[in-house]
Amino acid sequence: MGLTKLGWNAERDEQFAPYLAKGFIPARVAVEDKHFYRVWTVDAEITAQVTGKFIHETRRDHAKLPKVGDWVAIKLVPNEEKAAIQAVLPRTTEITRKTSGRSTAAQILATNIETVFLVTAADPTFNTARLERMLIMGHESGARPVVILNKIDLCDDLEAKLAEATAAAGDALVLAVCALTGRGMKKLAALIKPGDTVAFIGTSGVGKSSLINQLYGEDLMPTLEVRESDAKGRHTTSWREMIFLPKGGVVIDTPGMREFHLWGVSEGSRETFPEIEALTPGCRFRDCTHTQEKECAVLAAVAAGTLPRERHESFVKLQREISFLREAEKQAGWKNRRKSDRVAHQVFNKSVAHHVQK
Repeated sequence: MGLTKLGWNAERDEQFAPYLAKGFIPARVAVEDKHFYRVWTVDAEITAQVTGKFIHETRRDHAKLPKVGDWVAIKLVPNEEKAAIQAVLPRTTEITRKTSGRSTAAQILATNIETVFLVTAADPTFNTARLERMLIMGHESGARPVVILNKIDLCDDLEAKLAEATAAAGDALVLAVCALTGRGMKKLAALIKPGDTVAFIGTSGVGKSSLINQLYGEDLMPTLEVRESDAKGRHTTSWREMIFLPKGGVVIDTPGMREFHLWGVSEGSRETFPEIEALTPGCRFRDCTHTQEKECAVLAAVAAGTLPRERHESFVKLQREISFLREAEKQAGWKNRRKSDRVAHQVFNKSVAHHVQK
């Protein structure tokens, strides 16, 4: 398949020029498995591995290693369907979250995407707070977030559920679909243009794999029934994978996530809560937290009933988490710098001792 069908453009040509001069060829990462990858070139799908030098150079920042969706420069292994990844081209967008647990490291889910579909189900598992977190993640990626309300066949009051999702989505598009019956799938397919890359994000059981099967035209991805006891889904996708659609466009499927830990939030929360952002200029204090300050336009709107109290509470809760996360990132950076300085000092002392012995 031509590289333009995978998202290659004139800007990529310019970025790749130095690597082309070295005899490397461009490829896109389709599957990631530790330091082993499946990559797409202009005419083949081959296995690739990161060089030892590359691993050494990125040992302090694993986010710089190739991820699904990345454009990379590779060197082919003669007489084999293998290659060595030499470099990663600059990313235009990336979906990132904090790794699970106490670690403050970032986990990149997908890169170089135009649209991120945030999939939720119109069943008892629908959760406004979780959708708001997904929206922040979507806005932060730099891609266009679109809310997909799936399984509408299981919803008794679709208008009410759509209103609830729309209220949480802010300015993001909300699309109601049903992967089982095909309802709304034409509208979803129309959002994926040839050469575009899209990613599906959501918890287990919301129907991401079923939606991709519908878009592909056949059962490409495995699916499982949701448990009736608690309406919770089970993981069917266990790794991130890139899929080329027959009608054009590239889809990245991701494993269902139990938790949406935010990471590196800057503008995402503002774009997720545009109505609160619009009220902010009316606050007396420029750094108003909208929690207890006098002459706060946001609190006034809550008191007047023009801003839903639940919406305000979600905003405040997320802002507190973001503040905590930023402090954790700052502390982690400080510890890493201290560690780097200590290592550098040890290396210097060994070097001095070596020269003294000579």
